Amino acid sequence: MPPQKVRDFKTRKSEPAEKASAGAAEEFGEECGGSGGVPYRVFAHPPARIIKVRVWHRELVDGIQLETEDGILPRIGGTGRHRDIRQDAFELEPDEFIIGISVEYWTYLDRISFHTNKRTYGPYGGDGGRLKKSLNAPSERAVAGFQGRHWEFIDSIQLMIS
Repeated sequence: MPPQKVRDFKTRKSEPAEKASAGAAEEFGEECGGSGGVPYRVFAHPPARIIKVRVWHRELVDGIQLETEDGILPRIGGTGRHRDIRQDAFELEPDEFIIGISVEYWTYLDRISFHTNKRTYGPYGGDGGRLKKSLNAPSERAVAGFQGRHWEFIDSIQLMIS
């Protein structure tokens, strides 16, 4: 069965469970960041979609939390060690979806921007990353979440797409 197209998110909600599960999230592209922490894998289960993103940051990207129509997903990372941590959030419009991210990293994720089909949110974090990458979902697909390594901070990140 061919992959579900992003624009089908609304119509897939009413499809039978066996057909909707065919579009399950899968890892995509390279993992960017360090090798510390423990593995995580956080994503929206189709047909749900990401509707809100919260980011804790200062000099690094300390944590990210995704919210779907079905509820809040587990936090990636933490709130770091800083007392003056910043917390920012953005909500996606009903026809808006994440298509990729831009990251700066080395041992940890230093900076992140989220790209949607309508705009860019961010950057969030500091400017200490030695490497810069743009990670994008393939055409007609959306970012459903992320996987990588984390603990107090986000050590690494990779796209999960649906």
